[in-house]
Amino acid sequence: MSQADVLKALEARAAGQWGLVTTAQAKLDGLQGVQLLRLERSGALESVGHGVYRMVASPPPEHLSIKVAWLRLDPRTPARDRAAEGPGAGVVSHTSACAVHGLGDRQAGRVELTVPTRRSTRDENVVLHCARTEADDITVIDGLPVTTVPRTVVDLLHARADAARVGAVVAEAASRGLVDVDGLAAAVGAFAGAYGLPSEASGAELLESLCERAGRPLRVRKAGRAAAERAGSEKKRATIWEVAERAGVSHQTVSRFLKNDSGMKPTTRARIERAVAELDYRPNLMARSMRTQRSHRITIVLPELSGFVPIPLLRGASAAAHEAGYLTDVIGLQGGQSRRAQSVLSLLDTRQADGVLSLVPLGDLTGGPGAGQRPVVVLGEYDDDLHARGRLADGRPAEEILRHLAEQGHRRFLHVAGSPEWASARNRRAVYLEAIERLGLESYGVVDGDWSMRSGYEAARDLPAASGVTAVLAANDYVAMGVIRGFQDRGTRVPEDISVFGWDDEEFTRYFSPTISTVHTHKEEVGRQAMLSLLALLRGEPGPVADVADLFRVIPRGSSGPAPRQAL
Repeated sequence: MSQADVLKALEARAAGQWGLVTTAQAKLDGLQGVQLLRLERSGALESVGHGVYRMVASPPPEHLSIKVAWLRLDPRTPARDRAAEGPGAGVVSHTSACAVHGLGDRQAGRVELTVPTRRSTRDENVVLHCARTEADDITVIDGLPVTTVPRTVVDLLHARADAARVGAVVAEAASRGLVDVDGLAAAVGAFAGAYGLPSEASGAELLESLCERAGRPLRVRKAGRAAAERAGSEKKRATIWEVAERAGVSHQTVSRFLKNDSGMKPTTRARIERAVAELDYRPNLMARSMRTQRSHRITIVLPELSGFVPIPLLRGASAAAHEAGYLTDVIGLQGGQSRRAQSVLSLLDTRQADGVLSLVPLGDLTGGPGAGQRPVVVLGEYDDDLHARGRLADGRPAEEILRHLAEQGHRRFLHVAGSPEWASARNRRAVYLEAIERLGLESYGVVDGDWSMRSGYEAARDLPAASGVTAVLAANDYVAMGVIRGFQDRGTRVPEDISVFGWDDEEFTRYFSPTISTVHTHKEEVGRQAMLSLLALLRGEPGPVADVADLFRVIPRGSSGPAPRQAL
């Protein structure tokens, strides 16, 4: 295919999606990555994100970073087809929805998207929220599915966004007629307590408070207040006594069930579970908080601007908290360690949380006021930028990988490293070099990468055919996938001609072709142990030994095998 034909095919693809085209879409037309790279070097294409190019002849679209991030959620499907899918296609939300609507602070920042099922991203500028959205929650602006203004405000409140920022959005939306303030008031009353108002405050009072903090006073009609109050009282909440009567047990037994009493008979537990489901019973946490002077909530702290979220670790921590009867809130806090520490103390002082588990440093703060009742546990496994350190950054599995491959006959290796700003990348590189020497093996070299698939692809593409390398240790699974693809594009078979090992055991490694050999890290158990330490402090009990046996597990899969015969 001539360069003119290639450009014509790309222009057809880009015509309906803001002059943008993805590598995955180009491959559907039979175009290879090397052709795209040549067009980029010639100035016909501009790389605007990993796997996304802009036709230089097209004008730069508005909200480019948002459109690029949304395309990358499903890079094979054309934008017009995805927009018609509704919520399942992923939706522009939170601060990014504000930007598309032209509301509030218009400064460029991270891209926020809401997806229907949990997934992760390595793009540090993209945050993926997992939540359900209905068709009525979505509007299409310039071909992008975007949450409506009311849903955007609810999302911001649920994420505990800055009060003044939300107030500015509400005030501007009201002045431009983009939102029915009375209707919005009926939907946001549940967030009043989280923003320092009394628990009985209405949604109207919350909106007025937020707008006042933004310096843009807003008055909500009394009719709106009445509507909000009626909406909150339409359905009477089932009580613990009704659950007890339905299950044929005492209310004390139901209370034991809600506290996850492990000594309860399975038959009794089953009866109560059935009664809870039939009555749609939900504990009145606000009433319980008033009795116990506790919120029964635990806050997990992340840095504000982090595209990487350790989902397995959060899953383990949240599960341990829920088993103990606590709800968890995951929040991002602005500023450095001292500012985050002040925010944590504020959470504890206002009783918005009984305890705090922080994944990032909090300076000298080791416990809140009244430590033992409202403690703070700092995990210590991440730095200010959520870069792994400590146990999670241990590079020793690299030697186990080399030993395994050496037993398969491999003698000459290549390492595609991660970003040197990460301790985990530095440790893996150091252990690799030490193990090569200790085991009497050969290293062709170390390629400086950046954790991306592109760095792996380029390393494989540029490796000389006569290098003698029969195995590659990649810094993570994304790099490994790029390495495999790079070899495949040049006709090198994996694992018949060369073996590839990744790291992190991402879900896609089990479904890629070939399946990717990797290292599994028991992050879920690390999160669970950290939360158990916090729960022990809350109860005034000795904490468990915060250690995880067999933290790493090397998993050989389809991308690695015996060295080719000519190398033996």
